[in-house]
Amino acid sequence: MSHQPAGPPVPRPAAPLDLLRAGVGLGVALLATAVVLSTLYARFDDELDWSNYLVGIAATLGLLGVAAAAFLLARDQDASTDLVTWPGAFGAAGVGLMVAVALDDSGATVYLAGLATLALCAAGLWLTRRGPFVVVGVLALFAVYLQLMDDVLDLGDGDDIGGIKIALALTFFAVAVTAAGWLLPATRVLSALVAGGITVAGFAVLTGVLAISSALTAVFGSLSAGFDEGPVEVPATDGFSDDGWTILVLAFLLVLGWTALAALTRHVGFRLLVVAMAVTVTPIATRVLLVDHPTWWGVVLGAVGGAVLVAVGLRAKKSADSARMSGFSTGQPVQNPDTGADSAGGGAGYPTA
Repeated sequence: MSHQPAGPPVPRPAAPLDLLRAGVGLGVALLATAVVLSTLYARFDDELDWSNYLVGIAATLGLLGVAAAAFLLARDQDASTDLVTWPGAFGAAGVGLMVAVALDDSGATVYLAGLATLALCAAGLWLTRRGPFVVVGVLALFAVYLQLMDDVLDLGDGDDIGGIKIALALTFFAVAVTAAGWLLPATRVLSALVAGGITVAGFAVLTGVLAISSALTAVFGSLSAGFDEGPVEVPATDGFSDDGWTILVLAFLLVLGWTALAALTRHVGFRLLVVAMAVTVTPIATRVLLVDHPTWWGVVLGAVGGAVLVAVGLRAKKSADSARMSGFSTGQPVQNPDTGADSAGGGAGYPTA
């Protein structure tokens, strides 16, 4: 019996439009915008503007009310509608914002607002095991954590930016949230990615502030030498060197950790964190350090990156050759690792021209 070559794959029918979740996203976006507008303008003139504030409260209650009704009446459909999780998560954020507006400049504002949001997100996560509560919850936790670190460690006290302390605090946050979130298999990857994204953004902002401060210090230091009354005392231009190297080392350790998680989970998000941290923090850090020969940095990093890609390519080729030889010896089709489809051609497991 002759072997017939496989024909072209039959196209799958197009999936129906996801109007339900698209509508939920639009409705949540509009209500959340009302909450943010209320937060922005309710204390615009210092005094509480009750008309704006009541709009925010109404929008927040609307989000939570929809989530509660959907949970009671159609919780089994949440995976296809998100009517519980999206309104619930953004409603929890709205509660925190409304609490913050009410308390205004109180020393406990961030703690009470953040913990209120965190408590609602924890309840929502316990009931649904869905991701939106993780995202909002991690953001609320970060706000509380940052305020706590500022109160305890006095970050950026006086003229000191506190780069080392802030970098250590950001690193600890990423590691702690990832470790704690790993206890919940359904959302462990998402919690780690959200914490990682916050950390990358924090590192980039911190390094940028240090780079600007380092450049200004160098400029003012050179200008002060031309004053007749003598140079003005400014910090030394290498005063940010310790901050820069500390940030680079911590960023490198985080990159290694995310690379390991990318291999463990096979999730593309960790690879994106690796790339984002490397391409944002490293170049800005060279400005903080005022490096004399940035060309060598590029040469070394490029050479190491190229070597890694070559090593991976050789390993992939070796694996492909082994799989092909296994197909030859057993007579079984060789499966495409990307599509899952068996190889087609002059026979099962045989290469085609």
